[in-house]
Amino acid sequence: MKAILGLTMLASLAAIGAAAAEGRRGDFSRFDKDGDGKVAMSELDSRHREFLAEADADKDGFLTEDEMKAMHEARRAEHEARRFPDANKDGSVDRREFEDAARAKFADLDKNGDGLISKEEMADHRGHRRHHGSNKH
Repeated sequence: MKAILGLTMLASLAAIGAAAAEGRRGDFSRFDKDGDGKVAMSELDSRHREFLAEADADKDGFLTEDEMKAMHEARRAEHEARRFPDANKDGSVDRREFEDAARAKFADLDKNGDGLISKEEMADHRGHRRHHGSNKH
């Protein structure tokens, strides 16, 4: 059930972000229940509110198409940076860039800092990605 809810939430967020990123007012407006050009946090359920609070750049309690577009673009850039960790932007990933990215990933997973990743830490990581999107992972 949690997996279905998570997938539904991610699909909704992807639709909002994609609509905003592509400037398609029609798709964005289906989430804008009162038609004011913004998605009020109060128009979202609690899980979406928590997840999307970071997109509300000016912290006014509303998400505009520009804020959603910025969040969508930032997440896309984060994903690309994790997938291809070209820190110096020279078009290739050298051994140091690869190893630095691996060390950062390991540190992110090793929540208690003991130099080991336990099954619980890995499960927490997987659960966090599934239910909250991929902020740091």
